[in-house]
Amino acid sequence: MKSIDVIKKHSQSTDSIISIGTFDGVHKGHEIVFNQLKNSLNLIPVVITFNKSPKEIINNDPIRSIYETETKKKLIENLGVKEIISIDFDDSIKSLKANEFVSLLKKYLKLKVLVMGEDTTIGKDKIGKKNGLSDLLLKFDANLKSIEIKESNKKKISSSEIKKQIFNGNFKEVNENLPNKYFMEGNIVEGKKLGRKLGYPTANLNFSKEIVMPKDGIYKTISVLGNKSYNSITSIGNNPTFNEELKTVETYIIDFNKNIYNQKLKIVFIDFIREQIKFDNEEDLVIQMNKDLKTMKDDSNEDY
Repeated sequence: MKSIDVIKKHSQSTDSIISIGTFDGVHKGHEIVFNQLKNSLNLIPVVITFNKSPKEIINNDPIRSIYETETKKKLIENLGVKEIISIDFDDSIKSLKANEFVSLLKKYLKLKVLVMGEDTTIGKDKIGKKNGLSDLLLKFDANLKSIEIKESNKKKISSSEIKKQIFNGNFKEVNENLPNKYFMEGNIVEGKKLGRKLGYPTANLNFSKEIVMPKDGIYKTISVLGNKSYNSITSIGNNPTFNEELKTVETYIIDFNKNIYNQKLKIVFIDFIREQIKFDNEEDLVIQMNKDLKTMKDDSNEDY
């Protein structure tokens, strides 16, 4: 279905306050936007989010996201916005000028207020706060509310910067900029059972190949199964001691011994412990794993 038709399908009769964007990572800056939507009396809050960044489509250059679309939608819902319209940046959208796009939102979603970032533009003619978007909206009996998205220290929050910090394994900084700590999730699949052989049975995560991956290494994490959380240690990489080539995400859940194959696992990242190391033998690897476990247990427990 064309994206323009997806918007038409969500047609409503009540005036709305709308924000449009990719909202990659659903960070604290986005939370400010969503709070503006929720706090508007007598207006229906609506978020229109792109499945992939328009920049990715325009430049024909794949960009890895922080979360998959369905996860992103759930996070937005958790922040209090229930009407979420996910669309592709297809020809039916990217061919529209700003006035045509606003006309579409007015006709089908009863646009009354458009909430945008200071530098955000709409339409193929790229109309924003600085070049006439407010005046354009007034022609459609609507208003613009622009928001400057910054941290408490006045540093701008951006999805691209958060991605860099995820890749670098700097999860203390990542988590400062997210309403919820960063996580990966997927089903648990059967691996080669190398960890079990060493006395450290791990859960292998079937993860999305379209998201930003933290750098190879060992991480302090919290594993969530159902409604229960467990301290864990997660390894990302290709098991260099065993000369493996395939990158894996494996989690050792502390003081846990149950068959959880095919269950959904959520891994919440707390901190980087160390780089991956190629050991000369399995004994040296086990010694290091024991040290990692001690490091984990010596640290105070983190609240999830």
